[in-house]
This record gives sequence, structure tokens and C-alpha cells, in this order.
Amino acid sequence: MKHNYTVSFIFAAAMLLSLGANAQKDVDAGDEAFRYGYYKTAVDHYTEAYKKSHDIALAYKIAESYRLSNDYRQAIKYYRLVNESPQAGVYPHCEYFLAAMYRNNGQADSALYFYNRYLATANNEELERRARQEVRSCQWVLDSVPDTIHFAVTHETKNINTEYSESGAVLMGDSLLLFSSMRELSKPGSKDAINSDLVLMQIFQADFSGSSPNKATLNNWGLNSKEKHSCNVAIDPIHNNIYFTICNTDDFASIPCQIYVSHYNKGKWQKAKKLGGNVNIDGYSSTQPTVGYLPDSTTILYFSSDRPGGMGGYDIWYTIIKEGKTPGECVNLGGPVNSIGNEITPFYYNEKHNLYFSSDWHLGFGGYDVFCSEGIRDSWQEPYNLGHTLNSPANDLYFTVNSDIPNSGYITSNRSGSYFVSGNTCCNDIYSWKIAKKAKPRRPKPELPPVVAQKGAIHHILPIKLYFHNDEPDPKSKLATTTTNYFQTYNRYMFMRNEYKKAHTIANGNVVYDSICDAIDYFFDYDVQYNCERFEQFLNLLLDDLKAGHRISMTVEGYASPIHTSQYNQLISKRRIASIVNQIMEYKKGILTKYMGTNGGSLQIREVAYGSSHAEKGVSADRAQTNKSVYSVEAAKERRIEIQDYQYLDDDSSIISCLHLPTRAMHIGTYFTGEYADIQVRLKHEAIKETTLDFISVGSKDVKVVGYSKLTPGRELIIYLRMDNRKAEPSVSSFLPITLRVAGEQVTQTMFVEYTLEK
Repeated sequence: MKHNYTVSFIFAAAMLLSLGANAQKDVDAGDEAFRYGYYKTAVDHYTEAYKKSHDIALAYKIAESYRLSNDYRQAIKYYRLVNESPQAGVYPHCEYFLAAMYRNNGQADSALYFYNRYLATANNEELERRARQEVRSCQWVLDSVPDTIHFAVTHETKNINTEYSESGAVLMGDSLLLFSSMRELSKPGSKDAINSDLVLMQIFQADFSGSSPNKATLNNWGLNSKEKHSCNVAIDPIHNNIYFTICNTDDFASIPCQIYVSHYNKGKWQKAKKLGGNVNIDGYSSTQPTVGYLPDSTTILYFSSDRPGGMGGYDIWYTIIKEGKTPGECVNLGGPVNSIGNEITPFYYNEKHNLYFSSDWHLGFGGYDVFCSEGIRDSWQEPYNLGHTLNSPANDLYFTVNSDIPNSGYITSNRSGSYFVSGNTCCNDIYSWKIAKKAKPRRPKPELPPVVAQKGAIHHILPIKLYFHNDEPDPKSKLATTTTNYFQTYNRYMFMRNEYKKAHTIANGNVVYDSICDAIDYFFDYDVQYNCERFEQFLNLLLDDLKAGHRISMTVEGYASPIHTSQYNQLISKRRIASIVNQIMEYKKGILTKYMGTNGGSLQIREVAYGSSHAEKGVSADRAQTNKSVYSVEAAKERRIEIQDYQYLDDDSSIISCLHLPTRAMHIGTYFTGEYADIQVRLKHEAIKETTLDFISVGSKDVKVVGYSKLTPGRELIIYLRMDNRKAEPSVSSFLPITLRVAGEQVTQTMFVEYTLEK
């Protein structure tokens, strides 16, 4: 199903220089993981080796591994690194794969540029042919071809989807959903990196409460294997059969699959049997069956296979199965359905004689798109793309139609916004679709600026706003900190879109309700999701800056909606900030923690918790009307953190040489409203001879600097402040900036102190 095109990978292996024993051990482990298709594991090993050598051949191996694990943005980063290096000529297909990753990332213009560059020097007949077709597809996308069908696509809830992969959802009747889900075999959190790739696909089922599926459970009809993948269910209700696929698990790079059938008899499903005839051929895959019927109700089984005799890659084939008899000869559908590319995941809709399938060759938006061709057996019309309201730049697969619920069905996709383990497009999720009554104009999604690893690039994506559900993280907690990281809250939040819509009624009319739902869709698609994507980009650029030796100061501000008390909102803001700091500390297995010293580290994070003090006027705080105070877009936009004020503190031009200011806000105590407070702020220093401050300023009209001590070797610097709290309100957390300059230096630096006010 995948083209690995390993020629350039072999170049990379040949170009590796002599490495140290530890680095070579990682390379060997990465090569073994790559060979068996454990691409995330390969990334881990190659990255460790790359840290020690910065060998461009390793960068290429990392790029290939990211590509094959569907992490498009990381693949782009490393392909660009290779393509811009002096050794670029060693990797003749680098620009082709760079273009393909831009395509999958929704950047058709950049993809077109690199496809054309590749074609100028192409020396591989198959890739050249595919590149020319991709150029046509990019131009097709950029020409904005109008859709003939308008779909409303909804991400299914966590009752169905996990951070791993789900696929092949098909509705049995009108109340039982069957689908496949990949689950980790090893214990989560294992220190053995390879465990992140040891997974088993099994068939699950979920019944319904109203229009939403309940929590999925493992299917117990005898379809699942404990040692092999079980997936791709197809239902034959006329003959009481279920067809499905069993695939080997020993080699993820090339998974051979075979089609099985189970018959329902005497109130239970019988033991599954491998289909006979020549449906299954040793050494090749037959997979993804779907059931059609000839006029006399005879079963015609369509499936995808890479067997000999096809037009290229995976093709769609069929066989006739008369009741109780061995399947007949397998026949290739030929053109115009099949192509020299891959055609997979067929679904035949008998009511309209439509064959839906996914292809990576026919003109599309990127990756695999869903197409439709009308016909049966050996007669097919020209396929057409189902359009951008259904298809995405990523992979869109397993399109199915609900036979008992008109104009609805399911699709599988790894599009941006899917639940993920690592990388926003690593894993497939299940989405439901409905035919929309009319097309609704959508505001264009802003594009992420290109990632360029150079000083100052990060300023182009700031400020970043990251959003949270009400009282997240850690609802009802009285703590100001959390062990939760932001991606955990994000993944839960993205599943709540329908919950937000359900909180509103149509009491004010369909027009108002539709407008509210449109606003909710836009908020989740473009505020929540887009900013999370920018945060991932931010982490990559931050690491680049720190590796380059820069000292960084950044500010993280926390906000809350006004539904809770001001004191509690301060705590929520602090927990939200803490989740971001946790995410930074956990990024790439903690690679940034070594830069986060408590005193004078390369990365200084200033945390400012505003609570609800900055909330827009008019945002509801009425707990009795949660549709306004919790589930409205206006309230949702107040529940956020903002990353901004990103500064380079490089060299002597921006750092006080003898005074190390704290990287995070220093808590100086609890004081009382209605009175004055005398405060001492104590700071350590490394002055080798006695000196003093020649500038000090505080950022509050209610705080005065009374005096300060000299910077005497062996003693602390003490700053004496008087705070006027006579008109102040109680606050769990307040912040005061203090800006300093030491005599004889031209540098000023700012620190924050934090304090609590009680009545």
C-alpha cells in the first residue's frame, strides 16, 4: 500500500561516516526498526545518533521515518535540512518527498514548486511519472474546482477514537457500529522505545444511545485473533455473512493480509474460514472486502490487492461468490477505476450502484482522497473526487454509506485535528459524515508560516493562544499546579465540539442555532486546532534557538472566564500555565529541561496569572445558564494561555553579568488589604567587588522603592518596597515587575515577584 522508494535510503546508509560506538549502536537499532516498519522507534534511535554527529545522512533517515509515520511537518523540517545542505546531490529524490509532504500538509503551492524542481533533474522513471501527476493535482487544487456534493464531517468522540488508529467503520443495521482499532501491546509508558510501535489491530463494536455511539467494546463474535491483526469488516446481510481481513504482525513495513468469512447460523457466528479460490495468494495481500449484489442477489465481492496482473500498486478486484460455493476467478476492475497508483478501501453502495474507493493517483487534495464511480462488475464510469468538504490534504480512507440511514456514513482520516500519540497527523480516526442541505461558505484557514531554523523566526508565529475547557485542567482542584500537559487537555477538548453544540437549543430558531454551530466549528477548527499546530511549531523553533546557544526569556500569561470566583480563577490560570510548562519540559522526552535552570538557565519562563481580571465585559458568569457561561464561544475564548514576549538575552548586551535573576516569578509572601505592607526582596549576586544599582523601577503606582542595599561580596542584594494596599482587593496571585541596572553596566533586566493579598 505504501511506496518506500528505498534507493535514497540506501544512499543515506552508504554516506554515514564513522561514528562512535554509542552513536553507531543507535544507527543499527534505527535501521532494524525501519526495516520492520517501526518508524516511530526508528526516529528515536536516529535522532539520538544525530545529536552526536549531525551527519546529514542521519537527517535523511529521520525524514524518511517521519514521512512513513505520517508526521508531515517533522518530515518537511528534515527534508529541508537535507535539501539545503552541501550534500543534497547525494539524495536525488529528496525534493520529490519534500513536495509530497507539503502536499499532505495542505501547502499545494509549495508542493508544486518542489515537484517542478524535482522534475528538472529527475532520474527515476516511476517517481518522475508520479511527480507529473502530482503537478496536475496541485494545479487542480489551486484552481479551486467547485464541489458537486457538500458534506458535513464530524469527528467521532472518544467513545470510538483513541490516540492510536481507528478505521473501517461500518454501520450494521441502524444501531451497531463495527470498526477496527489499533491498541498498544506493551505497557504504556515503557522505557523501551520500540514498544511504542508494538500494536495489534482488532475489531470493536459500539451500540447507540440516540444518535451517538456508546463506549466501544471488543467484538466477541470470534473474528479477532490474539496474534494477528483483525480488521476491515464487510457485511453481507442477504446471506448472513461477515467478511473481514486477518494480517500478519511480524513486519509492519509490508503486512500481508488475507480475507476470511464467518457465517451466522443457529443464533451465533460460526468459526471464520479463509476464503477459497484464488482470492488469497501467498506472498501478496488481499484486503478491505466490500459486498455488492448482482441482479439475482449473488454476492460480488470487491477487494483491494497487490497481486500480479494489476495496473500498479494496489488495485481493486472482484470475485463472484454463489451461495455455498467457492469464489470464482478474481478479475481486475481495470480503468477508469484502477490506475498506476494505489486504489484501496473500496465500498459498494448497492442502492445507487456506486463504488467508493480511495486513490493516491487520481486528481486529489493530497495523500489518499475518496472517489466515486458508478457501475457494476466490468462497466464503470469515470471516477470523480468527492470534494474538499469531505477530503483533506492528508489520507482519507474507508468511505462507507449507512444503508438504513440515508445520506450519512463514515470515513477514516489522519487529517489534522485527529487524536494523536505524537505528531498531529500520525494516526487515523473515524469521522461521520452527512450530506449538507446546502454549501456553507467557510472562512479560509490561516496557513502556518514556513519553519526556518534561524534567530528571530519564532516571532512570526507569536502570540500563540492555547484554549481550555471550563475548569481544566484538574477540575475543582485547589492547587495552583498540575501534572497534566497541554496536549492531554487539547485531545480531550477537541472531542467536545458536539457537546458545545448540544448545550444550545433551537428555541430562537434554526437560523440562530445554525449561526451558533458555525461559530463553534470555526472556534474549534481555527482557534483551538490552529493554535495547537503553531505551538508544536513553536517548540521546534525554541529547541533550535536553544541548541544555537541563545538565552531565551519568554512570558506565559494565564486567563480564565468569570464563571468562578476571582480567587479560584487565579488558581485555574496558574494550572493552565503549569500545563504549558509541563508540555515544554516533556517535549521530545525532556530535551528542553537541561536548558531550564532555576537560576540563570538558558530558558527563562515568566508566568503571569491574570485569572478573570482581563475578561471581556459581557461574558456571562451565570452558572445556571451554562450555554452562555461555559459553552459559548465568547466564554471559551477567555479560557486560554498566551505565549508572547519572546526575547533573546544574548551576550553581555542583554544580561547583567553579576546578577542572576530568577527564571520564574519569585513568591514574596502574603499581605493584607486595607493597610501598607513593607517588603524585602532578596537576590543573590556574584559581584567580586562592592557596587550598587544605578536604576530600579517597579511596574505599579501602588508600590514604591524605599531603598536598596549595596552589592557587597558574600551578601545578598536587598530591595526595600512599600506597598499601598488600602484600596486593593483580595487576590490569590498578583504580579509585580521590577526592572534593574547595575552601576557600570549598560544592561537592564526585568524580573517578576508574586504575592497574595488577603482581607
